Amino acid sequence: MPSAIKHDAELSSKGLVTILVEVQGADDARLEHFLWKTFPQNRCFSCTSTGVPLPPSDGIPHAGVIGVDGTLLWAGNPLAEPKKVAELIDQELQKVKKGWGDTADARKVRAALYGKRDLAGAAALVAAMADGDAKAELQAEVDRRYASAKKAVANLQDQGRWLDAQAAARDLLKSVGQKAEWVAEVTPLLAEFDSEQGKAEIAADKKLEKVVKSLREKKLDQAPKALQALLKTTGETKVGARAQKLLKALETPLEND
Repeated sequence: MPSAIKHDAELSSKGLVTILVEVQGADDARLEHFLWKTFPQNRCFSCTSTGVPLPPSDGIPHAGVIGVDGTLLWAGNPLAEPKKVAELIDQELQKVKKGWGDTADARKVRAALYGKRDLAGAAALVAAMADGDAKAELQAEVDRRYASAKKAVANLQDQGRWLDAQAAARDLLKSVGQKAEWVAEVTPLLAEFDSEQGKAEIAADKKLEKVVKSLREKKLDQAPKALQALLKTTGETKVGARAQKLLKALETPLEND
């Protein structure tokens, strides 16, 4: 886990996604408490399911590297082959930056789409291609990426991460450029943050971020009291629900771990 968290901190901005999977019986609350207590600087995704497509293991630690195209490239004990893991990660991140595929067109489109995060640029490259299956496939990929980015904003809002959602909406508007139909859909997403509800959620999230900052500074004992105080003012906000979930996790005992 320390190695995975280190890789994520160094490389997430370049396209690495790290998922920590708990498979020894802990529930979500115990997992969250454990991570805050043991790895407060962790910013990886985490879950208690086995939905990550890795082969079964008879021991821990167990990890895998999944490529940009969804192919499982390696699985095993990461402590036994750290150089192999690092090489594979670097190899896949180069694909994110430069694109991948069997044709120059595919590589250019994916470099814009994933490396530069330029939806408008990727769409323009696809539009310039000759009609055919390759063009249709890449157009579908651009459309999926746009839909995923829109959905991410809504998911972050629902999770009570309104500051992150606002940043994601701003990035999305920048990414769609002057493409009229996309601008028409993304602009209302940004407007939500200036609504009465949006302002209340943003204000609550700023307060919650102060608690999260204290947790990252290893002030675990102070957080429950701060969360209880925060919950008195957050009302029925999504951020309040997130704060309640965090409080429950921190109050969940970790005996027998």
